[in-house]
Amino acid sequence: MTAVCGGIVVLCLLVAGLAYLSGTSGCTMVDVATSCGKVRGLHCGKAYVFKGIPYASPPIGPLRWMPPQEPCCWNDTLHANEFKAMCAQVRPLSEKGTVMGSEDCLYVNVWTPSLDRSAKLPVMVWIHGGYLHILSGGEPGYSPTEELTEHSQTVHVSFNYRLNAFGFMALHLLREGSTNNTSGNYGFMDQMAALRWVQRNIQYFGGDQDKVTIYGQSSGGTSVLALLVSPLAKGLFHRAIDMSGSSVFTASMADAEKDNLVFLNRTGCHDVQCLRQLSVAQIIQAIPWYGYPDWAAEDLCDLPQKGKFVGPVAVVDGYVVPAPPLEVWQKKILGYSDVPFLIGTTLQEAEYGPVYANISQWSEEDYHWFVKVRLDTFGGSLTKDALDLYPTSEFCSQPKRCVEKTFMTMVSDLRATCPNNVLATQAAAALSSPVYRYVVTYTPSRPTLLNNLFSFESWFAFHMLDVLGLYGTLEYALGQTTAEDHAFQRLVRKYILYFAREGVMPAEWPEYPNSTALLSSSLTTVRDYRSAQCSLWQTNNMFQYAWVN
Repeated sequence: MTAVCGGIVVLCLLVAGLAYLSGTSGCTMVDVATSCGKVRGLHCGKAYVFKGIPYASPPIGPLRWMPPQEPCCWNDTLHANEFKAMCAQVRPLSEKGTVMGSEDCLYVNVWTPSLDRSAKLPVMVWIHGGYLHILSGGEPGYSPTEELTEHSQTVHVSFNYRLNAFGFMALHLLREGSTNNTSGNYGFMDQMAALRWVQRNIQYFGGDQDKVTIYGQSSGGTSVLALLVSPLAKGLFHRAIDMSGSSVFTASMADAEKDNLVFLNRTGCHDVQCLRQLSVAQIIQAIPWYGYPDWAAEDLCDLPQKGKFVGPVAVVDGYVVPAPPLEVWQKKILGYSDVPFLIGTTLQEAEYGPVYANISQWSEEDYHWFVKVRLDTFGGSLTKDALDLYPTSEFCSQPKRCVEKTFMTMVSDLRATCPNNVLATQAAAALSSPVYRYVVTYTPSRPTLLNNLFSFESWFAFHMLDVLGLYGTLEYALGQTTAEDHAFQRLVRKYILYFAREGVMPAEWPEYPNSTALLSSSLTTVRDYRSAQCSLWQTNNMFQYAWVN
């Protein structure tokens, strides 16, 4: 499966045959016939697990920077018991970071409690985050589990998609050979290819292809937005959950192609053939991580500076993404998916990567000084108004960290929480389907330091806390957990799984804008949550500085 297919071969297996064979370590090997060939996974007591099933041909050689092609089918049984390579990436985001992964990475993973085709179980398809630059569908603690599958009686799917320059490089040169005269957004096309695989095959794994929920966190949430407004994705899913995605989606393909000339110049290439002969490392090293367009986006966990923006990664290309989501809904541009929609953020989103390493030692005077340095650049009374609306006394349940929590809440409101309120408002006005909004306010029992994801001890309602609650992996993140941590996890699971199963929330959680649900160890609902703070940022036109992918 490492060479580009010379042609497309489709093996139409209309009946899913199952064969059980003895395994090792208490597990049983099990075969399932899919539309492209037989796959062999494992059943270890809680769920059937199939990892590393190709959903598209490897995008290498002439297929680099091309839409995903149908996978090469196989005659023998495909062993599907290990995650395949993550898509090519670098950690940390820098030309000097460690290059890992492979371009041969377009694989899907399935966890299911049943292989009975008549079960017609709900299906949840996970789209991982990571700036559209890093991570995979098999990250420890940040992907579906057998335990969640058994608990939810739901089929869970994850997959890899092309990232960074391989998945989102927009260049006029790359339009060569394109049937749609576009460049960029290849990663979004991969996501649609994975969803088409789900439509063709999930019935063989006990799933209902008419009850598919897509959900993603961070840039995975941004991906959910792209899929919601793309006519190419219509009919591929039936509910959508955006966890901490970016609502700023305004860069045109032409602007991106111009901005990305710095990448082209750094490669030394002048034609597509040269670009396709570069090694993975050469491409990674040519990406403009620092300095405009600044793909590392290192200041997005800080208050903005006037006029300082990062360049686009995902773009409005007029094909995959016809227009920005807010514009699609405002103008009722045809082709978007009108499905039940859940939008979530966490109260201290930005706390996973503060720019200031010593923030936990800040005094009240330090806090005022840093806010002044950033917001004074915008003029007017913005600094004074912000400090009045964000007193450190609001967050003093942990007195030693009042300042840190207040500053991180201010940054998070501006960059994520308040812009997503606007997103929810626009969605609720445009969609006939129900729209729901939540904010995670829970403070875990101890800080987290996920070395593979974070570089900072996160103490509060940090970025991705909701999805860790869903996966039941807070212990992985915290080291130890308490009864209250478990109550939070149960709460998140209860409502997200209910939404995926039913397409609505229970009566105690009204639709938006009538209420925002606050998720802690218990559920409360409020109207106009943080309206004064959000009004400040919106009135001063600060949402242009919201998180962008």
